[in-house]
Amino acid sequence: MRRILKAAILGSTGLVGIEYVRMLSNHPYIKVSYLAGRGSIGKPYGEVVRWQTIGQIPKDIANMEVKPTDPKLMDDVDIVFSPLPQGAAGPVEEEFAKHGFPVISNSPDHRFDADVPLLIPEINPHTIALIDEQKRKRDWKGFILTTPLCAAQGAAIPLAPIYMNFKMDGAFITTVQSLSGAGYPGIPSLDIVDNVLPLGDNYDNKLVKEVSRILNETKRTIDQDNISLGATTHRVATIHGHYAVIYVTFKEDISIEKIRESLDSFSGEPQKLNLPTAPEKPILLTNQDTRPQVYFDRWAGEPPGMSVVVGRLTQINRRTIRLVSVIHNTVRGAAGGGILAAELLVEKGYISKR
Repeated sequence: MRRILKAAILGSTGLVGIEYVRMLSNHPYIKVSYLAGRGSIGKPYGEVVRWQTIGQIPKDIANMEVKPTDPKLMDDVDIVFSPLPQGAAGPVEEEFAKHGFPVISNSPDHRFDADVPLLIPEINPHTIALIDEQKRKRDWKGFILTTPLCAAQGAAIPLAPIYMNFKMDGAFITTVQSLSGAGYPGIPSLDIVDNVLPLGDNYDNKLVKEVSRILNETKRTIDQDNISLGATTHRVATIHGHYAVIYVTFKEDISIEKIRESLDSFSGEPQKLNLPTAPEKPILLTNQDTRPQVYFDRWAGEPPGMSVVVGRLTQINRRTIRLVSVIHNTVRGAAGGGILAAELLVEKGYISKR
């Protein structure tokens, strides 16, 4: 039996923070011991959090006091989960790493540091070796590991087995993303009700950049394979779940049945290691013409929300296919992905009792 690891959650009252709390409440060896927040310090967690997810606030956590985001107060913490917002996250996470903490970050501030892994555990687990370089280069006792943008994961997870098994030429990704991706309180109602809100070129380019890095790293080398990626991203008035329509082109004729087989059989290191938060199947295929749908499919998998549902798989011509994916953005795309990353790091010896 593994020794219990004590976890701190930064931004614990935010939408991703509450998913960390919910998912860790029954974890076999990672237990929440420190809840950090802003504007609610000294108050019981149950009194200040807006519990906007399934289930109820765990009883053993509801009365825990929300505390400052200060590494000096966390002597008995073994791991830090950081879903802090862009801009605020970077210096805070560095401070924790300097103090010897392993930091699992869902924030964008360090995603393109050359020595910081951008990890989807089923796709590029070997990149955790960057941690060794990071600690040497920065003279840190701890480290930072990041998870990708939630929408990037919704595209990269189904694209990875295609990229690994076929001569892919490019992909064009169109996303329709939920409100929770913008955090709480999110977007003013008059901007989003009765509207489809483009997220803009900067967000489009960020998604492309992250997916490109992840796919390149599937081959264990930074091998620019001359694939062409493009994206158009949007926000709509759904609560959870990001929907993506992806057109994929190839350098040679392909068979839709072989594509289907590669998606259906896809698994990775977390499945081989039987990690607690790893779904048996990272990709769940549906043959229903009207699925996936955000409302019905965002909680797919076991644990709930940890599988990406893929459907509408169609051969457009001999070298082009279309598929649609749905990912639960605050679970698989954020907290659940962070916990799965932590489990892999524990298994590989990068996280232990401090």
